[in-house]
Amino acid sequence: MNNSLETIKNIIINNGNIVVLGGIEVMLEAGLNGVRAEHIAYDIEQKYGYPNDDIVSSLFFSRRVDIFYKYYKEIILNKNDIQPTNVHYGVAKLEHYGKLDTVITRMVYGLYQKAGCNKVIELHGSVEGNRCPACGKIFGSNYIRNAKGIPECDVCNVPLRPGFSLLGEMIDNGKITQASFAVERANVLLILGAPINSTLCKYMVKYYKGDKMILLNKDESPGDYTANYRAYGNVGDMFSYIMDF
Repeated sequence: MNNSLETIKNIIINNGNIVVLGGIEVMLEAGLNGVRAEHIAYDIEQKYGYPNDDIVSSLFFSRRVDIFYKYYKEIILNKNDIQPTNVHYGVAKLEHYGKLDTVITRMVYGLYQKAGCNKVIELHGSVEGNRCPACGKIFGSNYIRNAKGIPECDVCNVPLRPGFSLLGEMIDNGKITQASFAVERANVLLILGAPINSTLCKYMVKYYKGDKMILLNKDESPGDYTANYRAYGNVGDMFSYIMDF
């Protein structure tokens, strides 16, 4: 393991133009559930009476906004104090040293930005970008968490739209194009906390033209062999070791 991490560390030290694909394991290590919360799907259906994928769909939001926002507050915003992890701070260090091109993620918590990153593409939006459909005013996650019942705009008194994409909604094509161009021009493609066959990776890795695809994840998954370098374990611990320079 240490030999693999030393090799990866040297690649990071000696290269720039790094694109990071930030996956679900990084979010889970931060103690967060995510939008779909697939790891607790059974508990969700028992508690709310609906499957998790139904609750976070655009159709459900239009019909049962009360249950949606209860889920949003209790499951998606399951931690009161959402803080970056070693991974987020390590990626911010890459940006500080001029090595980072872009972070691409499907996670919605804005943790890379909280850690100090500016070059982030959040493909599915953010819990910090909830919007009034009438006036366009933006409300952060704390406003959602502290609202009584359905969060409403404090100006228009209409229910807010969540700041992230719901199932059944189109992802911003501009973000997809920007992300694919970033991967295509990357020198190093660094995958953190996601298997190669994940939704994020299997779409993005096809654009990568280089020979320095690095994978750090908790467990091995089918398809991971296509990475040029890989290591398994606690993603935060491994990345802290790599970034200790």
